[in-house]
Amino acid sequence: MRVLLNRKDTVRLLILSELMIRKEYNQRDIAKKLNLTPQAISEHFKELISEGFIRVIHKGFYEVTEKGKDWLNKSLVDLHLFSENLLKKIYSEQIVAIAEGKIREGDSVHYWMQDGYLFAKKSDKGNGIALISAEDGEDVLIKPTSGYDPPEKGEIIIVKVPDVGEGGSRKINISLLANLIKRKPRSIVTAIGVESLVACRKAGVEPIYFGSKNACIEASNHGCGVIVVCTESYLDDLLRTLIDENLKFEIKEF
Repeated sequence: MRVLLNRKDTVRLLILSELMIRKEYNQRDIAKKLNLTPQAISEHFKELISEGFIRVIHKGFYEVTEKGKDWLNKSLVDLHLFSENLLKKIYSEQIVAIAEGKIREGDSVHYWMQDGYLFAKKSDKGNGIALISAEDGEDVLIKPTSGYDPPEKGEIIIVKVPDVGEGGSRKINISLLANLIKRKPRSIVTAIGVESLVACRKAGVEPIYFGSKNACIEASNHGCGVIVVCTESYLDDLLRTLIDENLKFEIKEF
């Protein structure tokens, strides 16, 4: 798939496509749309003209030649075949979801991602077919017939815990932490730092401890809410990571 592997060919395809849509496009308009510098777009146009892919009709007006149309047609057909085969591969894959309500083999189902998990329920306007039967809450095997909307990023709530030298888990209101966790039953709970681990255990919860920062990021990206109980000395590192990942968060002190 040369047009995807070679940046020059990719830009060439985009320029020819724009000229097929609007002949009156000038170089500056196309450069702005493709986020290229005037110098870069000028070089591309010089090559396209010299190779016979486009010709100048009038100053600022260009036309794609038959040679250019043939190249564009072949490239678009290759892209179409590539994307079609890829989509077939994607939709031929089987997925496993959690059943909401009773589902019977062969039912049309609607599946979606929520709180980091795939769910499915019987629906006449579904995006998949059940390959096995399942009771409410059971795992069900689905053959997708179309995709689903990606989930929004999961909510991240950070609970700050002082370092042990400043009182550690003894210095936070364990009741407030326990109530927060109780109000967010579908959120996962992670702990960064021993003081935070102890605080979670005092609140009656065994959190994810090893690999907790990575678990937080992955869960949020999959749409799952996360409560991160974080020792203060680790907080700056956590915040930098969340900002780099473009994840929103809220910090609480109990």
